[in-house]
Amino acid sequence: MIILYASNSEIFEHWHSSLQAEEIHRCRHEKELLSFLNSLHVKSVLLFDEHCCGDAIEGFLDLLQSEYSLVRIILLSQKPSFVQGSLFLKYGVKAYGNTYMDPIHLQEALEVVKHGDTWLYPEFIQTMIQTLLTPKTSLHVKSNLLEKLSTKERDVALLIREGLSNKEIALRVGTTERTVKAHLSSIYEKIGVKDRLTLAILL
Repeated sequence: MIILYASNSEIFEHWHSSLQAEEIHRCRHEKELLSFLNSLHVKSVLLFDEHCCGDAIEGFLDLLQSEYSLVRIILLSQKPSFVQGSLFLKYGVKAYGNTYMDPIHLQEALEVVKHGDTWLYPEFIQTMIQTLLTPKTSLHVKSNLLEKLSTKERDVALLIREGLSNKEIALRVGTTERTVKAHLSSIYEKIGVKDRLTLAILL
């Protein structure tokens, strides 16, 4: 179940058209949303626009995290920023990006979150890498980790660092998405990580 909580019809239509194959429920107001969440008994993904909550967003995220453990949150903003995204992650947000992101990225974020992992827009990942790792440390870690990978796995890993989706990587290296996923599984096992975000940070 995908729950859409949008601040206006234009946003809802963009999301709905991007997720045509999904079972979707739309909520227009916070009271309506919370009432629906109270009736849920299965894991669901909540996709909502930051502007729905205004200045009360931190309290709202805290409520979702503490009271609705079956809900995984995708929070989108019309002006996403590294500072905001970092804060939202602390409140349990599993994906963060632009409200009007391309359908391919929105669908990818949804699939990643469904599997319990974290998805962030490429610019966020790049900023996080620059913030967390000094050039010297980054070079040292990168060298040690890449030595564990095959040539093809190394190519995929470096494109993950750039924030590319599986489909974009497949097009770049001339293979299929299925092969890219197989490479990723092998990369995760060899390096000892569980998702692409952690991989991107380490590289």
